[in-house]
Amino acid sequence: MPGRETTQPHIALPTIWAEEVTELAARYGQPVYRAHKIQADEYIYSYRWRKDSDRRAEVVFAIQNGGRNVWVHAKPHYPAHIFRLPSGGVHWDEGIEAALLREVEEETGLTVRIERFLGLVEYHFYHGDSTVQFASYVFHLSSSEGAPVIHESEEISEFRAVTPPQLAQLAYDLRNLGGNRRGWGQWRALAHDVVYEYLSN
Repeated sequence: MPGRETTQPHIALPTIWAEEVTELAARYGQPVYRAHKIQADEYIYSYRWRKDSDRRAEVVFAIQNGGRNVWVHAKPHYPAHIFRLPSGGVHWDEGIEAALLREVEEETGLTVRIERFLGLVEYHFYHGDSTVQFASYVFHLSSSEGAPVIHESEEISEFRAVTPPQLAQLAYDLRNLGGNRRGWGQWRALAHDVVYEYLSN
């Protein structure tokens, strides 16, 4: 499915562009909107405050296979028991839908159908007196193909198909990480909540 590029090249778009959100909602359903204020630990601060960041936002995608299970993944640097929904960055001059389809191809190699725009989750990370904005655009996708393909360039170690109720356990595991991944896990759990609540209804 080709993505429709709604932006002009070399233009830095905002994290949340109201016109773009309205268009996505008209095509794929009105998303739930959630806003969170999150204290950034040193791990989050190290990359979210980077001046050379290449992304204005991210897409998070829940791909259901023919058996209605959802694909999640692990990476070598994650704690041993942690799996999560795939996600990927949206470049500053890139449309959300174009980024979604690009990231799905890069991370999974699957052909997908966009079923619904599930959620727009806005974050305000704060560290001392400094605050940065970020957002997750969460989508429900479907694919009738087999398992995702692991590309070495994506540093993914494993894909696993889980049932929708198991997403709640994944969110719990993320939310209860300790050590230097604690803040990251609490942040990452939030998009899983959106997907779990939708697929459970």
